Amino acid sequence: MKKILFYLFALALTIMSCNKVLDVKPTDSVAAEDAIKNKAGVEHALIGSYNALQATGLYYLNAMIVGDIAADNLTHTGTMMEYSHIEIKPIPAENSIVEGMWSGAYNGINCVNNILVKIPGIEGITPAESDQYEGEALFIRALLHYYLVTYFGGVPVQTQPTLDLSHVDIARNTVPEVYAQIISDLTTAKAKLSKTKVRGRANKYAASALLAKVYLSKFQQLSDQPSAGLSITEASYVIDSAGYALATDYSSLFNPKNNTNESIFEVVFDLQNYTRLAQYFFSRNLSGRYEIAPTTGLIKSFEKNDTLRLDAAIAYDTINKQPYGFKYIDVAGGTDHVYVLRLAEMYLIRAEALVYSNGSLASIQADINTIRKRAGLLNTTAATIPDLKLALENECRHEFAFEGHRWPDLVRTKRATTLLGIDEKYTLFPIPLSEKQTNNSMVQNPGY
Repeated sequence: MKKILFYLFALALTIMSCNKVLDVKPTDSVAAEDAIKNKAGVEHALIGSYNALQATGLYYLNAMIVGDIAADNLTHTGTMMEYSHIEIKPIPAENSIVEGMWSGAYNGINCVNNILVKIPGIEGITPAESDQYEGEALFIRALLHYYLVTYFGGVPVQTQPTLDLSHVDIARNTVPEVYAQIISDLTTAKAKLSKTKVRGRANKYAASALLAKVYLSKFQQLSDQPSAGLSITEASYVIDSAGYALATDYSSLFNPKNNTNESIFEVVFDLQNYTRLAQYFFSRNLSGRYEIAPTTGLIKSFEKNDTLRLDAAIAYDTINKQPYGFKYIDVAGGTDHVYVLRLAEMYLIRAEALVYSNGSLASIQADINTIRKRAGLLNTTAATIPDLKLALENECRHEFAFEGHRWPDLVRTKRATTLLGIDEKYTLFPIPLSEKQTNNSMVQNPGY
């Protein structure tokens, strides 16, 4: 943590770009004391916090790739051996991708903490504006703490900005403590945020959608039965009250030129702030790196008639017939949609909460069938709880291929050890070696 805290401290007190968090003048370097002192400064800092989600270890690249290559949807085909380590396991603690996930998340958390501590002292902001800014900042903080707890287990909870280098030896909070902070942040955010929908910005419904996901994870990981009901409630609120709609054409979700009403929250990329996902997925003949590729197991797992989702997710290089991921297609510009939450997930979250808490078979089937219908498939034939669990697992695999869901799904449902043939201890990633070496209070995860 010392390494990260020193980096963040330097960022905050000297030039502090924070992934363009303080880009309030025609330069990327602005003194911290000049950055967040009025409404315009808060707005620029908040935009910068959203930009922090574009870090390589987050949604620029590895939040989507790691979630599938750590499981069984992607395999390493390129030159970056760090991906191979994540696929094969155990992951070396010095793995640079893992380091980027950790530091990227804490950098984003520090960005919003700087905003949250400054808002009460800013003049000229109405109560409604203050609530909106605070709600968006809390949403981002919750999202990043959730990202960390999903991959690393208990991590240090950070709710204050890094203002000096004292007390840099920070111990890990427990998993329940991390979930408690995430839920507190999201509950507050939901109460403060407006319902206004702006692409790439959090609103009340996004907070509810993330709460649905967090409650589901807490229910599964901690055997916390009340959280199943809370997950169902939040998912139902988004489905029934938010006005989102499933895209009629599944493939249209992944056309960079389309903006869909299915998107609840996404990280927005453009020509100036681009993603390199397409480049990493596309074959070399198509100007890509072909760093990762769909596994044979994934390709064969699609039902015979599930052609809409298969064709939208996987294409073949016509020269060498290699399969490559096709959800990110803008190799040159990098303007692809990178979804964090979309409506289809709310149906499957509600179904999972029901199926693992012995809910109504008809309700579970109805939610699964809603997603299958959009995919051009017949209703599920699963009619028992065990069969519905398997049907739901497969539905999630095919609906969200290459969107970073597979590993968290399998770990959450405790299916990773069975399907991937790994030891339970490797369902957590290692705490980065640099963190362990510089933080005397940090304890490594078992097995590393």
